Amino acid sequence: MTLAEIVDTPATLAHFKKFVAEHGTAEQKKAVKHLTKWRAFSQKAYPAIEVESDYPTIDYEAADATDKVMVLEKQSQYIAEAFAAWWQIDETSVIQVFDRGGEYAAGTSCIRTDSAKAEGSCLG
Repeated sequence: MTLAEIVDTPATLAHFKKFVAEHGTAEQKKAVKHLTKWRAFSQKAYPAIEVESDYPTIDYEAADATDKVMVLEKQSQYIAEAFAAWWQIDETSVIQVFDRGGEYAAGTSCIRTDSAKAEGSCLG
């Protein structure tokens, strides 16, 4: 399945969440629980699958905004690792996780099995 087909196919998010519940790490399970639906597919620098979540919108003016951004970035890296284990990837792609408001990205990570170790990067 391509990323576009995953977005357009009903129940793929449920299949993904079930896979992670059965095979994922504790961190992956915790992160994936927040996902609510596939949002879209886009072709930017890399093919990207967009996912809606129930992660809170960050107030970038708040004193603790940087800490909250870092936590959400790490969560997107765990989601990308889980996605790489579930989906047989044949090209560099990214997963973008959007917060509950749907307007601000909660994180963007390269879909690879070591996303957290690579800090979400598609390089190296």
